Amino acid sequence: MVPTAVGHATAQPTVAQPLGDGAAAEVPPPAVPTARALAPVLNIQRFSTHDGPGIRTTVFLKGCSNACAWCHNPESLRAAPQLQEYPDRCIACGRCVVVCPRGAQRLEPAGRSVDRGTCVACGRCVEECFTGALTMAGRPMSVEAVLAAVGQDRVYYRRSGGGVTFSGGEPVLHRPFLADVLRACRQDGIHTAIQTAGHYPWAWLAEALHHVDLVLFDVKSVDPQVHREWIGNDGETIRANLRRLAGQGVRLAVRTPVVSPVNDTEAAIDAIARLVAELDHLDYYQLIPYHPLGEAKRASLGMAREERCSAPDRHTLERLADVARRHLPNVRL
Repeated sequence: MVPTAVGHATAQPTVAQPLGDGAAAEVPPPAVPTARALAPVLNIQRFSTHDGPGIRTTVFLKGCSNACAWCHNPESLRAAPQLQEYPDRCIACGRCVVVCPRGAQRLEPAGRSVDRGTCVACGRCVEECFTGALTMAGRPMSVEAVLAAVGQDRVYYRRSGGGVTFSGGEPVLHRPFLADVLRACRQDGIHTAIQTAGHYPWAWLAEALHHVDLVLFDVKSVDPQVHREWIGNDGETIRANLRRLAGQGVRLAVRTPVVSPVNDTEAAIDAIARLVAELDHLDYYQLIPYHPLGEAKRASLGMAREERCSAPDRHTLERLADVARRHLPNVRL
């Protein structure tokens, strides 16, 4: 879907990002001043049914402190806006070449190309590209603009028991924006949820919890070595935050994306389920199959393919769910 916000702001919000070529910091990055009024919104997806109860609007924010190799939203890893290319839509009109202030766009006999080392993602080429061959991932949005978009579906929230879910990327990186927009939604009578992977200082999450009805917490592995190899950190901060969160009285759901060869074994899921079984205020535990939709997005960003990961079959998912049920009463697929 196309991001809901329109236009381009001259000031971009700044948040912590993965280091280098997607490698996340072992220790969560230090707090970086963030404009209270703005956050980089990747997409606002209406009529979501997989990000919490009822019919929901899911707001995806850019920027993540993990670096999962299989990420199905790779355009959400960096906080800054990013140019996406879809060559099959290009008609070689050359408008992007004319308007690019950096000379990053090129039109040659072999086709159009962009020098990503020169491109600053100003968005001028996107404004001129009427075929959709060039799009911008991410737009700065204010609390008021997000609330206006979310509020369009109040009637569906009321009738279905739904609401709004803030996802990413990692939405918790965007404090205090996140706390402000959650507070505004609560004041408007909208059920609130956040989807988080937990790799940040506890105080960042605590700031948002006052205004959250449900936390969807991702746990990919409890093996430090696996975590380092596939996610970019040892996971200790994540597990510590999860345990602390379980004592706060907030409704909690824990979710595991099942990815081969990362965590699609009985031993891996058994270890995660044992951890989750220790938690208070747990609504359910869910296994979510990996899907390769992120590969097309990686190509659009000029990123290399991730060829090591694959999706488990239904039989494997059912078998792993049975493993989790040895420790947990409510396991979903």
